[in-house]
Amino acid sequence: MKSTVLFLLSIIFLDQCGVQGTLIIRNQRCSCINTRRGMIHHRSLVDLKQFAPSPNCNKTEIIATLKNGIQTCLNPDSANVKKLMKEWEKQVSQKKKQKRGKKTQKNKKPRKTKKPQGPRSKKTP
Repeated sequence: MKSTVLFLLSIIFLDQCGVQGTLIIRNQRCSCINTRRGMIHHRSLVDLKQFAPSPNCNKTEIIATLKNGIQTCLNPDSANVKKLMKEWEKQVSQKKKQKRGKKTQKNKKPRKTKKPQGPRSKKTP
C-alpha cells in the first residue's frame, strides 16, 4: 500500500516538473505591424524593450511603454530611436549603479563614535 502511494506521488511530481519546463514563446508572428512616427522623450518612458529577429519574426522590434500605459512600436532604423535607446540604456545603468550603492551602504556597519568625556565628579565619603 505504501509503495503504491509513493509511486503515484512520484508520478504526479514528475508530471508537474515537466509542465513547468515548457517554453513560452512571445508570439507566433511579429508584434509590430506599424511603427510610430515622431519623437518620444526618454522621460515619458516606463519601459523600452528591444526584440531581436527570431524564427517567428525576421525583423528587429522595439516596443516602448509610455507613462500613460500605451505601448507603441518604434522604427529601429530611425536616428531618433537609436538616440532614445542610448539615453534609455544610460538611464537604466545609472539606476542600477544607484541601487548597488544603496545596497553597499546598507551592508556597511555604522562607525562607533567616541562620546565626549566631561569632568567627572567624585563623591567623597
